[in-house]
Amino acid sequence: MSNHTSFADLEIRIFPLEERGYPVEITLDGQQEFPRGYLDAAVAAWTPSGDPEEDGRRLFAALFAAADLRAAWAQALGQSPRRRIRLRIDPAAAELHALPWELLHDGTAMLSAQADTPFSRYLPIALPWGGPVDERPVRVLVVVSNPADLEGRYGLPPVEVERERAALQAAFDRVGSGLVRADFLPPPVTLERVEEALRTGYHVLHFIGHGAFNRRRGQAALYLQDEKGNGRRVTDGELAGMLARQGARLRLVFLVACQSATRATTDAFLGLAPKLVRVGVPAVVAMQDTVTMESGRRFGAAFYKSLLTTGAVDEAVNRARSLLLSGGRPDAGVPVLFMRLKSGRLWSAEADVRGTVLGYRNPRVFWTGLLRLIRQRKCTPIIGPRVHGRWLPRPPEVARRWAQMHGYPFANREEAARVAQYLATNQGADFPRYELLDTLVDELTARLPDALRPARRPATLTELVRAVGWQNLAADDPNDVHRVLAALDLPLYLTTNADNFMVEALRARGRNPQREICRWNPDLDRLPSRFDEDDAYEPSPEEPLVYHLFGSDEEPGSLVLSEDDYMHFLVRVVADRDRIPNTIREALSSSSLMFLGYSLYDWEFRVLMNGLIASLEQRLRFKHVTVQLEVDAAQTADTAAVQAFLEKYFQEANVNVFWGTTEQFIAELREYSAALPG
Repeated sequence: MSNHTSFADLEIRIFPLEERGYPVEITLDGQQEFPRGYLDAAVAAWTPSGDPEEDGRRLFAALFAAADLRAAWAQALGQSPRRRIRLRIDPAAAELHALPWELLHDGTAMLSAQADTPFSRYLPIALPWGGPVDERPVRVLVVVSNPADLEGRYGLPPVEVERERAALQAAFDRVGSGLVRADFLPPPVTLERVEEALRTGYHVLHFIGHGAFNRRRGQAALYLQDEKGNGRRVTDGELAGMLARQGARLRLVFLVACQSATRATTDAFLGLAPKLVRVGVPAVVAMQDTVTMESGRRFGAAFYKSLLTTGAVDEAVNRARSLLLSGGRPDAGVPVLFMRLKSGRLWSAEADVRGTVLGYRNPRVFWTGLLRLIRQRKCTPIIGPRVHGRWLPRPPEVARRWAQMHGYPFANREEAARVAQYLATNQGADFPRYELLDTLVDELTARLPDALRPARRPATLTELVRAVGWQNLAADDPNDVHRVLAALDLPLYLTTNADNFMVEALRARGRNPQREICRWNPDLDRLPSRFDEDDAYEPSPEEPLVYHLFGSDEEPGSLVLSEDDYMHFLVRVVADRDRIPNTIREALSSSSLMFLGYSLYDWEFRVLMNGLIASLEQRLRFKHVTVQLEVDAAQTADTAAVQAFLEKYFQEANVNVFWGTTEQFIAELREYSAALPG
C-alpha cells in the first residue's frame, strides 16, 4: 500500500453564489484556514476553447484570481508539495460541477494527473461503509446496456456490446485474474436483475451505456432494459434508492459512456454520481465527456491496476490520467472522481467515517444500552440546528449571510445568537425572527431541483415543505436524520429548530403527530394547546408529540434567536414551571436524552444542558448522548486533549459523548439497530 499519510490534506471549498461571486476557502490539514476569496460568477457560463491545456490554465487563473487565494495556494505549496486536493463544491452551487475542474493546470502541471496531488471532487457524506476489502479477487459486476429500441424510440445509437465487452475484458486481463474477477450481467439488463446480482456481494459496479439528463428537473437517468429487452428509463432516484436499500455495500461505481454516446449521457453521469455518493457509495468515477475506446481501455487498465495495488482511488485516477497524457490522448481530462472519503482509500481501514464514543473501548456496549432504552421508550431525542443536511443552512451559514447583508461590525461573524442580537438591537426584537423565516424559505427553494419548486412562494417554511413533499426531500437518503428518528416509533420528540421536518417524517411513516411550542413568554399564552384541550393527553407512538422548545416557523413570536432571547427563555421557564408541560418536564428529568445536531458551544445546547435540565429536581441518572458535530473545528487543537476535556467536562453529569458528526451518529444508530437482536 502507498504511504498516504505523506500527503497533506488540502480542501478547496466553494460556497453558494453571493453578490461578490462564489466564496472560496482553502484549508490545509483541517487546521490552517486561509482568508476567503471570491470566484467570479461568470465562471458558471464557462465555454471550452478546444485546447485542454489552455482551458486548464484559464480555469486555474479564474479559481485563484483573488490575491488572498493565490497567496494561500502558494503558501500551501511551499509548506506541503505533496497534497491530497479535495474540491468541495457546496450542494447549493451544484451548477459548478459542469466545469472541467480536472483540467486545472498550475503552469504546465495538470493537478489531476500528478503523483503528488491526488485530485477528487469531495462530497462530505459521513456515513459508515462496508469496511475494507481484504479478500481477492475484487469482484466487479459489469453491466452493458443496449436496449433494442435505442434508435427507434430514443434516437440513440446502439451500443456495440461485444466490442465494449472485449475492450473491458482486455483491461481486466492486464490487471490479472488473481486481483480482479469481472462478471458480465447477461441481458436483459433490468434494474431488478442488477439488484439481484449485487446482493451476491460485488465490490464494484461498472456500467457502460447511455443516459439522459433533464436540466429543468435536475434529474439524471440511465437507459436500462425491461424484461423484453426494450428500453426502460431508470431515474437517479430509482438507482440510488436500490443501492440505499442494500446499505450501499458497493465500494465503487464506474460509469462509462459508450464510444458513440451523446453529451446527454455524460451529463447524466455527472448528475447521477453525487446522488450515488449521497446514499453511501464511497467513490464514483464518471465521464464528463465522451472518450474513445482506446482511451477508455487504457484508463480502465491503469486505474484498476493502481487501485488494487495502492488502495487509494484518487491516486489511481491520477496515475491512469497521467498514462493517457503520456500516450498523447486528448481526452485525459474526461474522467471525474466523486468521493466521500478524506483519505481516498477503499481497500484499507477508513477511520474518518465513524465516530467515537469517548470512554468506551467497545462501542457495541454503548449502542446496545442506548438501543435498549429506545426500545423501552425511555429515550427522548432532542434535535438541534445542525441536522438539516443539504436542504437548509446551518447556523454559521445563516450568521455569515446576515453579517454580510447587515454590516455586522464584529469578528465573530459565525455566531448566530450574537449576530441576531445585533439585528434585534438595531432593528427591533422581531426583525431577526422574520429574517430567519425568510432566509429558510429562500434557501430551501434555491436548493430544490426546478421540478420541485412551487409556482408561488409559500408564506411559511411549513407550507413549502408540504408543497414539495417530504418523500421528495428524503427519498434518496436512508440516513436522513428525521427519517431514522421517525422509525424509532417514540412517543416524544423535542426540537430546538423552527422547521416541520420531524412532523412530516412522522406523517410519512403513517403516524398522526401533534405539534406544540413552548409558551416561554407571556405573549404566547393566548395560543391554544393540546394539553389544555385534553387534560389526559399523553403522547404515544401512534400519536407522537413534536415539541418545539425554541419556537416554530408558524408562530414567529415564539422563536428564540438572540442572546437576550435565550436568557429570557431560561429565566422564565425556570421561574414558572407551568410554561413547560409536565409531560415534557418528566421526559427531561427521567428519560435518556439523545442530543443530535449540537456543538458544545451552541447557545441551544448550553441553555438546555447547563440551564433548563440542570435546574430540574430529581434528574435521574440516565445517560445522555451529545453529538460533537464540528469535528473539523475540534481538530484545530490537540484532538486527544479535546477529547479528554470533554470526558472530564461531562463526567459528573453522567453524559456519554459521541465524537463525530450527526450524520455519522445517525448512520451508526441505524446500522446497530439493524444488526442487534430485537
